[in-house]
Amino acid sequence: MYQISEVARLVNLPIPTIRYYETLGFIETPAKDARGYKMYRKQDVEYLRFIVHLRDTDMPLEQIKHYVHAYRLDDYSTCYAILQEHEQKMQLELAKRQMILEKIQYKVSHFSKLKGGGT
Repeated sequence: MYQISEVARLVNLPIPTIRYYETLGFIETPAKDARGYKMYRKQDVEYLRFIVHLRDTDMPLEQIKHYVHAYRLDDYSTCYAILQEHEQKMQLELAKRQMILEKIQYKVSHFSKLKGGGT
């Protein structure tokens, strides 16, 4: 069992974020010890690590919420569909960013030729 400060260190999240994720239902409300401190289980730490990994992929919290709910119901086909949808969204975002980068590179190259390297 872990206190929230230990969980924060283990998953590299600020304590307020852990509390917020708890209110969103990403982890169950932890039981309290005799002193009134919330005690987080190893399972809670693993869920939070997984959520951090999903956030690292820019998955929106609402989508993560659906994923966690489906996972808890053993609805793996929904989990897979959520991941596929997110992958497609990221592919589109990547293509958009690549076009933006190419435009910027063209502008830099064009400006460099016109103004002698920007000096």
